[in-house]
Amino acid sequence: MHLVIIGNGTIGRAIREALHRVDPLREVAMLGRGESIAAVADADVVLLCVKPHQIQDALETLAPTMRPGTTLVSVAAKTTLASLRASLPTAIGVVRAMPNLPVGELAGMTALACESEPKDLERCEELFGTMGRTVRIEERLMDAATAMNGCGPAYVYLIVEAWIDAGIKLGFSYETARTLVAQTLLGAAASVLASDEHPAALKTAVTTPAGCTIAGLMQLEDGRIRSTIVRAVLAAAEA
Repeated sequence: MHLVIIGNGTIGRAIREALHRVDPLREVAMLGRGESIAAVADADVVLLCVKPHQIQDALETLAPTMRPGTTLVSVAAKTTLASLRASLPTAIGVVRAMPNLPVGELAGMTALACESEPKDLERCEELFGTMGRTVRIEERLMDAATAMNGCGPAYVYLIVEAWIDAGIKLGFSYETARTLVAQTLLGAAASVLASDEHPAALKTAVTTPAGCTIAGLMQLEDGRIRSTIVRAVLAAAEA
């Protein structure tokens, strides 16, 4: 699959780095503003990694060069399939994708929405599947996916920062606290993905009567952590 990335911002670079990690010999063209788009003519997939306000100009430049059967994949938020298709020939497949930054570590989460040929969605699942997990969703849920997995790493980084601070307060070095926290989160996430149990059941398995875990959980509940997280995700979805 011949891929061309349009835009050299954070997510575009993360995707290119991920693909190089999977296959160091794979050539992935990344084109920034003002660069020749000649490589687009041979692409199977054109990954559009530009800001929403730059989409229209980019499509007007790309459309005459893309060959029939190419799949255009946009990672821009708030940009509908209909608006993308309106600027492209009918023979071009269109997919919306919402990956998150951990694709660069091959641990990303990408939501995909498509109304064109099955091959377009399959190409995207093959591409983003090498960088983590993918889910197919209805397009009406793309803004919600942006709030859930697109913005999600930032929520986790904030929690990680606070958790590390707690470790430092307890006497650990920053490096040790970071390792303790990050690996604990990694393991907990792996448990959720590997188990059919509800997270509440997994939590109960860790919580012994009159133990230290329940003492910490009570503090979190006093801080209204559940409703705070829910409100944060909803605010991001509505922004």
